[in-house]
Amino acid sequence: MVVVLFSLFALVAGSADAVAAQPMATVTVAAHNSSPSARSTADYVCDGEGDQEEINAALTSLPPAGGLVFLMEGTYDIRKVQGTLGGILIQRSHVILAGAGAATRLVLAPHQNTNVIRILGRDVGCITIRDLQVDANREHNAEGKGDPKISHDRFEFCGIKAFCGWPGESGESPTHDITVENATVRNAHRLGIMLEGPNMKVFGNTLGNAGSDVVEILTGPGEIRGNLIEITGPTHVAIGSDCADSILMNDNIVHIKPGGRLDIAFRSWKGSQRHVIANNLVIVDSAGVCAQAIDARGSHTVITGNCLQSTNSAPLTRLTVSGGDALISANVLENIMIEINDLSGENKPIILGPNLLDNTSIDHKAGHLIRSY
Repeated sequence: MVVVLFSLFALVAGSADAVAAQPMATVTVAAHNSSPSARSTADYVCDGEGDQEEINAALTSLPPAGGLVFLMEGTYDIRKVQGTLGGILIQRSHVILAGAGAATRLVLAPHQNTNVIRILGRDVGCITIRDLQVDANREHNAEGKGDPKISHDRFEFCGIKAFCGWPGESGESPTHDITVENATVRNAHRLGIMLEGPNMKVFGNTLGNAGSDVVEILTGPGEIRGNLIEITGPTHVAIGSDCADSILMNDNIVHIKPGGRLDIAFRSWKGSQRHVIANNLVIVDSAGVCAQAIDARGSHTVITGNCLQSTNSAPLTRLTVSGGDALISANVLENIMIEINDLSGENKPIILGPNLLDNTSIDHKAGHLIRSY
């Protein structure tokens, strides 16, 4: 009996190893201007108009276990799938959508007013989008408005968006475990990247102007790390959370270039908890504007190791803390106004520790401020 059981266990273990060793299912898509060799070997070949059709067909063709859809080099024309919330639609779990880096470009066609990539479905997750460029073409897709009384309806005009339902529906059984990495996302009418649900990650991307937020995570926990954001036009928020707890915003660079006008570089939402805003750079050029480098509205916030530098001495860019249980320490601040204005009414401590202050002042309006230097 021992021998039989041992043999059975060995067989099961061997089967598991064999399954793990199996290659991931891969479906390839070529653009109309991919190389001849790429087009000759691709599973799907686009014609340069409405290329979301071939990409969506490739996604649908993946086996139940999921797999990789690889977009070869070239430019893909993305248009809205009528009756849906996007052009490229990911409505299943265990999917990787990847390109050939900067050589793979997804461009939203004019007057589509939709999400370039929309992730949708109850409990849909374990999705990675990487190594491609997304141009949401907001100059020619600015008509979308949505109903402000319906949640999400105004924010279905993004580069990449994940939410489990349609506008107005509940967030029950949310999307989850979604990663956007090594991608470029620019020119969104609303948000560049908007991910709602637990375990969202935005790593190592190059991001640009957006009508609302360049990148935002909702629900939490989540992490926004190692991104380069270049602002050259009007943008509301660079990196933010909305009704999300337990968010890390680390090691990012936000550069407001000449002509760029940014309202807020980093933001946490009122009523949220546990944000760490650490080791980031905010650089404001002389012909650029950033009203707030950090707007920390939640509680249990750590702001440390950041270098916030504006070349403008008037008006000063602000670092605002309006929630309690906050620690601000070991930052390098040039031409910054630190504003302490606790609006929570809880009078929790706000500790202002040692920081390097260059033409930086402190405006204590309200709150239990403790200076530890």
